[in-house]
Amino acid sequence: MNLKGKVVIVTGGNSGIGRATAQVFAREGAKVVIAARNAERGEEVVKEIQKSGGEVFFVATDVSKSNQVEALVQKTVDRYARLDCAVNNAAAYTGAFSLTADFTEEEFDHTMAVDLKGVWLGMKFQIKQMLIQNPPGGAIVNTSSVNGLGGAPMGSLYSAAKAGILGLSKSAALELIG
Repeated sequence: MNLKGKVVIVTGGNSGIGRATAQVFAREGAKVVIAARNAERGEEVVKEIQKSGGEVFFVATDVSKSNQVEALVQKTVDRYARLDCAVNNAAAYTGAFSLTADFTEEEFDHTMAVDLKGVWLGMKFQIKQMLIQNPPGGAIVNTSSVNGLGGAPMGSLYSAAKAGILGLSKSAALELIG
C-alpha cells in the first residue's frame, strides 16, 4: 500500500480507531488531517506522527456542527488543494450502555448528532469536494459497528446510530456509482 501524496481527513483521529487510522495513513505517505473536539489529544497525535516523519495537521471540529465540518474540508483543500480520502470515525458515547427506556432526550439527540448526523455532514461536504476537484474522485470510509447489524442489549441508541450509518453509506454509494 502506497498513499504518497494522497490527502485524507480522519474524524475522531485523536483516539482509538481514528488515531490508529491516522498513523497508518501517515506511515503510508498520505497527508493527514486529524479532526476531533479535543485539541490537546489531537495535537499529541500530530506530534507522534510528525516525529515519525509524517505530514499532518489538526483541525478542532465538532462533527455535529455543519459550519465546522464545512470549514474542516475547506481548510484541508486550502492547504493541500484536494481531498482523496475521508474516514468518518468520530463517535459519542453519551448515554451508552443504558436501557432503551432510560436514555434521556438529550442523550438521544447528542448521540445521533455526532454518530449519524456527523457522518452525513462529513459525506455532504467531502462528496461535493471530491466531485469538483481535478481529477475528480476519492474514497469515503464510514465507521459503523457490528451492533448496527442487529442491535445489542444496553446499546440500542448506539446500535440505531450505527445502523443509520450503514443505510446512509449504502445509499450514497448507489447514488454515486459510475
